[in-house]
Order: sequence, then C-alpha cells, then structure tokens
Amino acid sequence: MKVGWIFSSFIFLLIFVLLSKNELANVNAVIVENNPFYGLSNEKIKTVESISDDKLMKIKVEYAPEAIEIGSPEFFKATLYHVNTNEIALHADIDIVVTKNGKELYKASYEFSQPFVHTPNGIDLSSYKFPDSGQYEISVKVLGINFMPANPTQASFTTNIADSNNKYLIEIEK
Repeated sequence: MKVGWIFSSFIFLLIFVLLSKNELANVNAVIVENNPFYGLSNEKIKTVESISDDKLMKIKVEYAPEAIEIGSPEFFKATLYHVNTNEIALHADIDIVVTKNGKELYKASYEFSQPFVHTPNGIDLSSYKFPDSGQYEISVKVLGINFMPANPTQASFTTNIADSNNKYLIEIEK
C-alpha cells in the first residue's frame, strides 16, 4: 500500500512539473518572440527622452509596439546617460513605475522582490500589460550610480492609451 502511494505521488509530481514547464515555456516564448528589443519582431521602436529632476541624467525610453492587442504587454527599454558627458551610466540602480491617477500599478523592482533593479550597463528592459485605456505616467527613478547610492531623482513620461478596434494605441511623451 505504501509503495503504491509513493509511486502515484511520484507520477502526479512528474506530471505537474512537466505541465508547469511547458506552460512557462509558452509564456516566455511569447514574451521573447513579441519583444522588439530581442530582434525577433519587426515592430517600429519609438523613442522619447527627458532630463531627470536634478538635471544630471538623460533618460531615454524606447517602446514598441505602437498598437497592441488588449491584454498583450507593451515593451519598454530605459537607458540612462550622464548629461554632462552623454555616456551611459554604468551600474545604475533604477526602477520603472507605472501609475494611473496617482495609484501605483506596476513597479519593475517588485518582479525581483528588491527595492530597485540593478543594471550593469545602464539599460533596463521591462514590459507591462495596460488594464484599460486612459492616461498613465511612466517614471524612471534613479536611486544609485556606480555602486553608490544617489539622491533619488526621476524623469516622468505621460503615456496615453487609446482604445481602437480591440487594440490599444500607445503614445508616450515627456
């Protein structure tokens, strides 16, 4: 009886693990396949730049696609530059935050259960599924540079999501 219980438990666990792996593989494959920053998509990448509140960082946000199926993710790439040299800010501690009407909806660091995202090359890739149309704000917050804490600063971008024929049209501006 004990051997039968152990055997059936093992089979059940094996089925669960195999199904879970396939489901995760499918989700990750869709995200990679549709992500224009991995070079597997022909979507046009749009760019908007702004200067941080303290005027020390230039923050470039790239995004694609311009139109997404409702429920699909929008992809973002944030790159940080030093204003005075136009060089990429290495080893930056940043966070990308999406808000609507002052309510925080997404924070990139929560994906890693960390207070910020460390990016050795000054570039962070992220994605977000907008729940509905309307005006959002995407903020790129800088919390440290070159392994040193910095006075927190940010650049914010107004993001307009318009509903059109079961798609969201996306426009980000400074």
